[in-house]
Amino acid sequence: MLALIASRIPGPVTETADCDPGILTLVFALTRAVRSGTEAAFARRCALAQAVGGPSPL
Repeated sequence: MLALIASRIPGPVTETADCDPGILTLVFALTRAVRSGTEAAFARRCALAQAVGGPSPL
């Protein structure tokens, strides 16, 4: 992708050193964990509601 972008720029491209402090990686990892935890909790809640004879929330 960088090669495609660099080929479209008329001037020379200077690449900087990778300065990723890990903040974005941490945010994405936490978001993924929260989303999967939320989906698992919802699945447990649905199973519990069906086990006691209630209506299916889906």
